[in-house]
Amino acid sequence: MTGMSAPLSFTLPDLCVLQFQGADAVPFLHAQVSNDLEHLAADRACLAAYCTAKGRSLATLVLWREATDTVFALVRRDLSEALIKRLRMFVLRSKVTISLAELQVYGVADQSAAQAVWNLQREGGDTLIQAPGTLEGMNRHWRISSQQDANAQASEGLWETADILAGLPWISAATQDLFIPQTLNLDLIDGINFKKGCYPGQEVVARSHYRGTIKRRMMAARTDRLDAPPAGQEAADVFLVPSEGGAEPIVAARIINRAWQAQQQRLYVLMEVVLADLEQGQFQLEQGQALELQPLPYALPELSASDGTN
Repeated sequence: MTGMSAPLSFTLPDLCVLQFQGADAVPFLHAQVSNDLEHLAADRACLAAYCTAKGRSLATLVLWREATDTVFALVRRDLSEALIKRLRMFVLRSKVTISLAELQVYGVADQSAAQAVWNLQREGGDTLIQAPGTLEGMNRHWRISSQQDANAQASEGLWETADILAGLPWISAATQDLFIPQTLNLDLIDGINFKKGCYPGQEVVARSHYRGTIKRRMMAARTDRLDAPPAGQEAADVFLVPSEGGAEPIVAARIINRAWQAQQQRLYVLMEVVLADLEQGQFQLEQGQALELQPLPYALPELSASDGTN
């Protein structure tokens, strides 16, 4: 598949679209998530977290507005039902209805000119949102459509691996209430607006930001080539083998997302790590498969400060 210039369209069954509709849809969601919806332009989407009062992420969402009374949110399907139920608890007298939209989600990779991440275009009845990163050198975007795409193929881990290498986290049902937004690097990829008003968990998120107390970050890693996908799902532990050798591996990280890239026969993961552990030894899965850290397309400020770079 490397070097192919023909557009690729992938089915993304793990993602779905929520619809928030009504006169209060924008102010309601603006008061619930970590990013600014009130000033979101019609040709832009944004990334955001929805958190508990303690600042733990219950969902990561890609949000965009339609007209003045409708907001859509791209989220993981496995948490969508619980997310809708929870958000409905806070509607109270707000004029907004929350439902699962009858829309299909596709990942498209093509040779079109790259747009700024989160740029939004409308093509016919479809919505195209620029995704971060590339897929085998091709531009990536999500296509949200009311129509079935007969040419779409199974991703076999290609699209999900591209998400991981772009440093884009998706909270799932297994990882709800485990990570603060900065642990997911959302402050580095425009997922948090620190100047907006209150939202659930805002005090915790702001305190971590302004006091500089981020000691855990999200990193990407991959295994060597394997005969079969290893066990261990999202939220599974990752272990650290001390560099001096001989000592028993200790739990040192937790998987946020994982993708088995069938073409390469490698497992790719996003994992939360303690920054102080990055130079202590080798990370590995529970079954012993070694993990090799992969570069993210953005800098981690804590690491830059520690090595004296800007």
